[in-house]
Formats: sequence, structure tokens, C-alpha cells
Amino acid sequence: MHEPRSRAERLRSAVLWWAGILLAVLIWHLVARSQPAYVLPGPGATWEALVDLVDRGRLADALVLTTERGATGLGVSCLVGIPLGWAMGTWAWLRELLDSWMQVLLSVPPIVVVVVGMIWLGPTAGVVVLVVALVTLPLLTTTVRDAVAGVDADLLEMARVFARGRAWTVRRVILPAVAPPVLSALTVAVGQSVRVTVMSELLSTTTGLGAMVQRARTNLDTDDVFALSVVMAALTLVLELCVLGPLRRRLARPWR
Repeated sequence: MHEPRSRAERLRSAVLWWAGILLAVLIWHLVARSQPAYVLPGPGATWEALVDLVDRGRLADALVLTTERGATGLGVSCLVGIPLGWAMGTWAWLRELLDSWMQVLLSVPPIVVVVVGMIWLGPTAGVVVLVVALVTLPLLTTTVRDAVAGVDADLLEMARVFARGRAWTVRRVILPAVAPPVLSALTVAVGQSVRVTVMSELLSTTTGLGAMVQRARTNLDTDDVFALSVVMAALTLVLELCVLGPLRRRLARPWR
């Protein structure tokens, strides 16, 4: 287990993180100067487009819809994938039975799931929830499966020798080993859910951030497309910095 970082190390990490963001914006600005605005709008034009979207009141409702759909799909994935992965990591026969299912889900492109979902459900928000759930499910399931199956056998044997109950073993041995990789996978799944939600909305609905991207593309409002992309990236970063990051640190503290 990693030792807690000092305050100076945390400050250095934060400074470098923001420096990386500023470097990316600077490179974006320099490259955009040599391109037409309809091909690559610069940071200034993107900011103006973002302010315009906010002023017209279109962004807030779309953002709420997209967040609700992505959260619903990811919630379904967690409710199914985490218990299923735990069971697959515990019982070898179940792992061998369902491993092929996970491989199939991992290999199917999200666009195929969108098309099939539209055939089943029509162009509705249900397609978005279905796609998010099916895309993130194998990631969470296989991560939990591998983490549970990889718990140190010596520690489990020690708990058995000292007559520790199942609840104690789960709390003190299995969860500390499983939580870090699962939370890391959840971070990846959150990013995936944002991208997949927008892609699904673009193809199957007339509302949400994805539908706004589709309209902007049709009208060649490239600055709106970039502004919406910034909103999606900011949404993922806020979830990581304000929700998932603190949750990982809080869960790791008592086990460290």
C-alpha cells in the first residue's frame, strides 16, 4: 500500500496537473491560428460559443438530461456487474460459464448496440440507458471478478485458521484488495458513460448534449461542437475530482 503523500507532493501534483491543462490550451490556440474557424475554432471562439449556449438557456436542460441518462445506465451496470463479478470471482464454474459472455460484450462496438437498441426500443431515451449499461457492464464485471479471484490465498487461509467469520474476512481481507481496482474501473466507466451517452443521444434522440452536437454539426457550428466537448470533459473531471477521487481516498484511509 502506498504511503500518504506529503502536502508539498500533493501541491506539486496539482500544479503540474493544471500546467498540463494550460499547455494543452496553448497548443490548441497556436494550431487554431493557422486554421479556418469552421475547421478548428480557437479557445476564445469556443468560450464565446459556450457563453452563448448558456445565455440561451439550452445547455442546462440538455446537461441534466444527459447526466440522468448516463447515471441511470451506469447505475444499472453497477447493480448487475458488481455482484455478478463477485460471484464469478468466487465460483470458478460460474466464471468459466460466463467468461464468453463478457468477451462478447467487450468486443461488440457501441454503435452496434445503438442500432439494435433502436430496433428494439425505437428512438427513445431507453436506448441511451441500454447502451451505457451494456458498454460499462463487462468492464466492471471483469474487474471485480479478477480482483476477487486474485485475493491472497495465504490471507484467506490465515483467516480460516484463526476461525474468523465470513463477514470479518470480507471486511478485513477481501474488500481492501478489491476496492482499489474496482474504484479505478469505476472511474474509467464514468468517462465511458459520458462518451457513450452523448454518442447514443446523437444517433437516437432529439434531446440531450448528443442531440445538440448533431444539430451543431449539421449547421457547421464547429465552435458549438467544441464548446459542448469542453462541457463533456468538464463533467467527467468534476465527477472524478469531487466524487470518485474523495471516495477512493476515504475508503483507502481506514485500510492503509
